[in-house]
Amino acid sequence: MVHKIRIAIEKITTAMAVFVMLSLVMLSFLQVILRNFFSIGFNAVEELMRNGVLWITFIGAVLTTLRGKHISIDILLRNLNSTPKKVVSWIISIFASFMCIIMTWYSISFVKLEMETNSIIGGFCPAWIIEIILPVGFLLLAISFPIKILDNK
Repeated sequence: MVHKIRIAIEKITTAMAVFVMLSLVMLSFLQVILRNFFSIGFNAVEELMRNGVLWITFIGAVLTTLRGKHISIDILLRNLNSTPKKVVSWIISIFASFMCIIMTWYSISFVKLEMETNSIIGGFCPAWIIEIILPVGFLLLAISFPIKILDNK
């Protein structure tokens, strides 16, 4: 069951990563063409691309965590036997998940504040729509750490 959940999250985030990356490439290409050949550019594209980098960062963080490819300091884990190694890995994953849950809570508060203030990005898009990746990303990260430990495949 855990393996199926992990695979589903991985497939969805992979599809999102492809979509966001292609969107960023197409927007930047469009901006270059408009500026070089037509001497115009859109400020909204610049802002959307900056926020797209935020999206790709969170999506990439979830993917690397699920695949166990994230940066880790494992000096202690290298010198431990099998059972203590699992216990320490669990403790580290629980702590990382707890920190991500705290960040989820605060990012929800931030998005609520953005909704109340009616902030706009790019002159047309409500900021909270773009910034929704903050609580969603931290929540997915909080789920990803224990899922990776539970899924031994």
